[in-house]
Formats: sequence, C-alpha cells, structure tokens
Amino acid sequence: MKTISRSIQAGLMLAACLAGVPSAASGAEIPEAGDPPALADGSVRRYVRYRFTMQNGTDQIVPRMELWACAPLRETSTQRVLELHANPACEERTDGLGNQLLVFVFSNVPPYAVRLATVETTLEMRAEPEKLAADRERFLRAEALYEHDNEAFGRLVPPFPKGTTEQTVRAIYDWVRAHLRDTGYDGKDRGALQALTQGAGDCTEYATLFAALCRRAGIPARAVGGYLADRDTLLEPGAYHNWAEYHLDGRWHLVDPLAGRFREKEEQHVATRILGESDTPLGNHPRFRLIGEGCRAEMSKP
Repeated sequence: MKTISRSIQAGLMLAACLAGVPSAASGAEIPEAGDPPALADGSVRRYVRYRFTMQNGTDQIVPRMELWACAPLRETSTQRVLELHANPACEERTDGLGNQLLVFVFSNVPPYAVRLATVETTLEMRAEPEKLAADRERFLRAEALYEHDNEAFGRLVPPFPKGTTEQTVRAIYDWVRAHLRDTGYDGKDRGALQALTQGAGDCTEYATLFAALCRRAGIPARAVGGYLADRDTLLEPGAYHNWAEYHLDGRWHLVDPLAGRFREKEEQHVATRILGESDTPLGNHPRFRLIGEGCRAEMSKP
C-alpha cells in the first residue's frame, strides 16, 4: 500500500468543485485545449483530471465511507503514469489483475453530508508500443467474461485460417466485427459467451469476445477499460469505453473492434482497468465502488 497526499485546503477545493473550475490551491490548472506537444520519441504527455461526489443519503451518521476508484494503469505498452495526485489523501493498492486502485476513507460522515475526491495525473502516451512482459498463463485463461472453454465456441466459431499470429489476430478481429451487432451502451459486463450466442453487445462484448477468441487460439489477450482522450482533459463518465489488447513480440497491441481500430491511435486510449473480477472490494465494478450504508456516489461531470 502507498499513501498519496496533497496539500490542498478542503474549503478551496469544495469551492472550486462547486464552481466547476480547477482550484488555485491544487497547484495544477487545466491546460488550454489543444493537442499536446509530441516528444522526441513520438510520445505525448497528457494531463487528465476527474472527480467524484459522494453523499450520505441518510439521517444518521455513517461511521465509515469508502470509495474504491480506478486510477490510470501505472504501466502498459502505450501508457506510463508520470505523476499522480489525489485529494484528499488516500491509499493506493494493486489488485491481482494489475489494476491501480485509490482508496478514499471518510469517517463519521454527518447526515446528508457531501464529500468530494479529485484525481489528477500526468501520463506519457505512446503511439508505438514498448516492450512489456505479460503473464502468459494468466491471459490465456478461460474465466468469467472470457469463457472460451464453453462448447458454444467450438460449435459457433469457424476455424480461422492458419498463418502468422498477426494474420490470426486480424482474422479474429474481422470476424468479431462482422458477427456482432452493436446494441448501444448496456452498462453491464455480459462477456464473450453471451456476445457469441446472441450475436450482439456493446463495447464490452466486442472486446471480451475478441480477447476470448485470441486466448482460444493461444494468443494472450485481455479487455481493457478507460477513456478516449486526444488532448489534456477532464474525464467524464460518458467517455468511458472498453477495448482489447493482445500480446505479441513482447508488446501489448491495442484493438478496438467496435470502433474499427486495429492498432490505430493507441496513444489516445487512457487505460484505467483490466476487465475481470478484482480480488479487492472493487469486484467487477467498472470505474469505482462506494461502500457505506445509505451512501451514494457519482463520477462528476466537468
């Protein structure tokens, strides 16, 4: 566990959040809109910020309220966290999937009281993936959301042409795009098996079916959640999206079957979650989870 602290005064932060503008006390102002400058190696530095609003919805004091929130993944082939700041102070934990989680704890929350949490981070985003080791056994496994050991896969999935790994991946990508119908945002992680049998789904099903078929073919793969950001930005819940990655030649490569992106614009995908059942209280919640009887939370819009 690691503690993240900020010297931000609560009163100034509250005023700034209610006004919908960054706090002068935060030490980090939102850069002007526009494309960030590219570095010598073709990567870009990107600043993102997001916040949560929590409330005790009861007429009783809540002894303990916990917010478990996903932070940008510390290191992927296309992303590295350079700086991460949170207000108020929180603990950072890593789950068994490799997700970075921020744990905010609020004690003795008065009736109907509101609490705020803000996360700011600077990322290095790469257009060309860098080498990064993968747990091959972990990302070939048949499990919830990636149920490629189910008999339906043998019955409904055609044999893909034999060739190079890259050719197999491309054939899987093309088949998923042709086989599935976009249902629009669903809000639930239904997984590869339902996508296969129903022939439909949202970005989650496109990503998990692609990853499951790669795993079935012996290619490590995973579905990833996060946000599309082509510039410095305030993240909002409506921008959340799921895509997939497969591991080849020592690198994770990004594929978005729903959006029709095959290893394109990888530096515009800010990853915050590897999809699967977390071994922490986050469970299978995609962005955050609030623990506290009668309490509610939302990711605030800018």
